[in-house]
Amino acid sequence: MRDRSSRLEDADALVSGFAVGAPGSDLPGMTPAARAWALRLALLLLIAGAVAVVVVRLGPLLHPEPIEVAAPDPDCELEAGPCTASFSGGVAVSLSIGPAGIPVLTPLTLDVVVRDLEVSRVEVDFAGVDMSMGYNRPALAPAGPHRFVGEGMLPACVKDRMTWEARVLLHTPVGLLAAPFRFETRR
Repeated sequence: MRDRSSRLEDADALVSGFAVGAPGSDLPGMTPAARAWALRLALLLLIAGAVAVVVVRLGPLLHPEPIEVAAPDPDCELEAGPCTASFSGGVAVSLSIGPAGIPVLTPLTLDVVVRDLEVSRVEVDFAGVDMSMGYNRPALAPAGPHRFVGEGMLPACVKDRMTWEARVLLHTPVGLLAAPFRFETRR
């Protein structure tokens, strides 16, 4: 059996063989530059994997699942004035966006009125219907009984005409309710 000091020397040699730039640490046929590139690639893949795990874990926070989605009024034109969507049980939510016409790259006034429902928080999630336009979800502040107001802004799109969905998210004691409202913007 080998003594303890020779086993420690073997362990030191093994560890030093894995150190970057250590003598004899290159893999057969791999130059030090290629080894450094391979280590950078491995680190990049590790970081990408970590980011993917975070995105998957945070997905429910960015895109919560509502317990009910209201039926929108297909005849209402949000660009011209307020629209109302109804949930089961007679609960209704109205959304108004100003100024009229809902221009892009302009501060927008958002006004939500909720009827027959206790709501703790209201957000309006703006999403492009045919094109992802990024995360755009302003939170509204209480402005009296059953009324919430706030500001938002729509980004410009490369298309001349863009279809949007303003999804009003109502946070209630029983869960999340969503009321979708569709509208178009023009450049």
